[in-house]
Amino acid sequence: MAANNLAGMTLAPALYRRSGIHGTIVHAIGTEIVTGVLHEGERLPGDQELMARFQASRTALREALKVLSSKGLIESRQRAGTRVRSRGDWDLLDVDVLSWHTPESITESFTADLVELRELIEPAAARLAADRATSDDLTRIEAAYLRMEMAVDDYEAFYVADVDFHLAVLNASHNQLVQRLAGIIGTVLGLSFGLQKQARIPLRESLESHYDVFDGIRQRNRRAAERAMRITIRRGRNTLSQRRTIMRGQTA
Repeated sequence: MAANNLAGMTLAPALYRRSGIHGTIVHAIGTEIVTGVLHEGERLPGDQELMARFQASRTALREALKVLSSKGLIESRQRAGTRVRSRGDWDLLDVDVLSWHTPESITESFTADLVELRELIEPAAARLAADRATSDDLTRIEAAYLRMEMAVDDYEAFYVADVDFHLAVLNASHNQLVQRLAGIIGTVLGLSFGLQKQARIPLRESLESHYDVFDGIRQRNRRAAERAMRITIRRGRNTLSQRRTIMRGQTA
């Protein structure tokens, strides 16, 4: 969603198309695998059953299964049918595979992995942005921050603005490889946001560190921008810890 709504920015590829039977099959089965409806090692229903379920031709079904196979989710063998591969084989940096996770299906260890990925990429991107951001980059970052300020009581609007902020910083690094990670980071932020929304964590708390990121980039202060981004991610990690505590209390 938000990974592609900044006109003129160089971003990672969009999610796999959802239109048509082919896309419907890819997303439906992919979601069932990632969320554990279909378990690792489990055999998928046969072609006839899947064709009937999705009202699909054999060609459409097989093309969809090829897509899922390319993402490491399934494998087909003669006489053994098509089975779900182990999680270690999944392409977890694929934006579709990431997006098919739900708050309920994300483990604490995978949440930690997501945070660590952000810690590896985003502070360095902020540091580069402090050197390389153009006036247009600064305008985009500031505009996203101002939208966050105005949306502190609206989770959905805040999320869109927050993702746009982080993507604008990545783009302002003007490193082609970092820019290609934008779709991944946007999807990771979406997963984190879903976890926060469940627990109704106040949004206003994150504004200060986001402003400091923008200000560090604007002032061409590499250390300040990098430090502020680390603080932003650390606060996000603490928020997720709060969420787990709250959710445990609700289920106790």
